[in-house]
Amino acid sequence: MPAPYERKRPDLLQKLFLYLILFDWVILIYLVIELKNMSFRYGAMTSIMVALFNLILVNLCFRRARRAEDSYQIYPVIIGALMSFALIAYFFFFFF
Repeated sequence: MPAPYERKRPDLLQKLFLYLILFDWVILIYLVIELKNMSFRYGAMTSIMVALFNLILVNLCFRRARRAEDSYQIYPVIIGALMSFALIAYFFFFFF
């Protein structure tokens, strides 16, 4: 029977993924602050890019959490995605 594999250092992919989650929250906070100062063109482009980034991040999160049993990562990603879609809805329906 083979011995279980023990890591000697943190998983680099795990660290990168956690930094992507933090980067997502920084983008969302910046977007909340600057949304009223943006023109419609820049607001629409920013909203679409943030939505695509969040969709990719949610997809990666579910793959990573299922594989490595890191389900604690799902909550900040899902909350960030819901917040980004709420900001998009606010921007398109109530801003103009």
